[in-house]
Amino acid sequence: MNTQSARGQFEAYLLVKAELYFKEKNALNEAILYSLLGQGKRVRPLLAMGFSQGFQGNLDIAQVCAMTIEMIHTYSLIHDDLPAMDNDDFRRGQATNHKVYGEALAILAGDSLLTFAPEFLLKELNSLNFAPEKTLHLLNELFMASGHNGMVKGQAQDMKFESEDHSVFDQQHLQLTLENIHKLKTGSIISWSCLAGLLSHPDENFIKTHRQGVINIGNKIGLLFQMVDDILDVTAELKEIGKTPGKDLKAGKLTYTHLFGLEGSVSRAKEIIKTLRVDIKNLGHHGNWQIVDEIISLLEGQLPG
Repeated sequence: MNTQSARGQFEAYLLVKAELYFKEKNALNEAILYSLLGQGKRVRPLLAMGFSQGFQGNLDIAQVCAMTIEMIHTYSLIHDDLPAMDNDDFRRGQATNHKVYGEALAILAGDSLLTFAPEFLLKELNSLNFAPEKTLHLLNELFMASGHNGMVKGQAQDMKFESEDHSVFDQQHLQLTLENIHKLKTGSIISWSCLAGLLSHPDENFIKTHRQGVINIGNKIGLLFQMVDDILDVTAELKEIGKTPGKDLKAGKLTYTHLFGLEGSVSRAKEIIKTLRVDIKNLGHHGNWQIVDEIISLLEGQLPG
């Protein structure tokens, strides 16, 4: 299965489950579905499915994890776009949630997705007779990745650092700070997506053998994803990235292009791509790594030059 077929399979699954769980006709569900069914890249769901395929795991379990992480990711986008944070007008090529439904309903839509995601994971994995201890493991990892010590912490640090005077810090401090912010803000839930694919494998010893390697790869993919995002912020147009370009630069945010320049950022991104391909090869040829390879190639293809 390649990314195109996996994407089609996930979109069909997402639609069925969204219609099942958000079927009541009300303004809250309308706001939820507006963002959840928007045309995102689905990188996180595809990574869950791709690592499951690569490790010859259970695709049904991976799809549950894929929708779970897409709900978490969508909630974070709704909240990030609010005036109190990034204050953006466009996301995924359409008006942001609060621009369409108002700030109050947008906040509630995000809250609903955040709290429903673990409920969905519990219900759906139980229906698949997934081992309860593995479900708890996945939930614990999900809460750490998305919550107080993960994505939320990264966003808080990002906002705090945006308001500080960067000129008082040396290059090394800025680089370490930036990498830590994006390890938390972006890498944590991308790592969970990869780990979820591994955990769809039935063998506990197999999981233990590959767990740390998968987490490390997930963190690198998260770093690469953020580097590409920063590069596109200064090179792409709205129709290409689906959100307002140049906002980070205007806001004075600390980004990779701000720190290393465009050429330096592209060079660093290409180095990460090289190491990722070696890391994935070292995982072994258990199954088909085509989805993961194509995601990395997609990110590489977005780099200028």
